[in-house]
Amino acid sequence: MTTLIAFHEVEDGDHWAKAWHGGPGSRQEMFGKIGATARIFRDPEHPNVTGVLMEVPDMDQFQSLMASDEGAQAMKEDRLKVETLRVLAEITP
Repeated sequence: MTTLIAFHEVEDGDHWAKAWHGGPGSRQEMFGKIGATARIFRDPEHPNVTGVLMEVPDMDQFQSLMASDEGAQAMKEDRLKVETLRVLAEITP
């Protein structure tokens, strides 16, 4: 299991957050297909600065999803500023 922190800016923090609330078509469902779980965060003073803490069982599947048409469409729908996206992986001994 790999723990990731992803952070980025979005055009509308409220719109982005709604995409993560469970149900059909949610980001929880999308990442759940590869067994990943996520917790979402926003900067209280800058609500368009957002982050995700993820537990990812298979990094190859995660990277494939992120590079897929589905992943690109999700980022577009969520109004993510892709150029600001950073992903950190936990360093384990």
